[in-house]
Amino acid sequence: MEFETKEFTIRFLDERIIVLEQKKSIGRMTKEGAIECAEKMIDLCNSNANSKVIVFHVGSLYIKKDVMRVFSDQPAHESVICTALVSPSFLAKNIASIILKMRARFVEEDIPTEIFGTEAEAIKWVRTILDSTP
Repeated sequence: MEFETKEFTIRFLDERIIVLEQKKSIGRMTKEGAIECAEKMIDLCNSNANSKVIVFHVGSLYIKKDVMRVFSDQPAHESVICTALVSPSFLAKNIASIILKMRARFVEEDIPTEIFGTEAEAIKWVRTILDSTP
């Protein structure tokens, strides 16, 4: 299934994989767009009892703090078992990797999160985790 919000395209694969991707026509994410996306993501997480994973495409553009807080301040939904970030940008991948390492130090019981260059790599990784959970 595919859903459109003002700023995002959200795909729901196999009723377990939620893929979030900013629309190409949007220059920069807004807080309102991020809130709308997060609300749809929660709706999808609540749609069935299966464990879920999030695959989030990260552009190489700067993301404002208030937008980032919409996604980072919200605790992971109880059905979400891991998150994969996708970015083709070398710089974005390195910065995200540093942030993830720092987050692991301060967030207790955080879910596994990895960053990949392509969606195919990310889907392959999340499927290995899904295969080991109900």
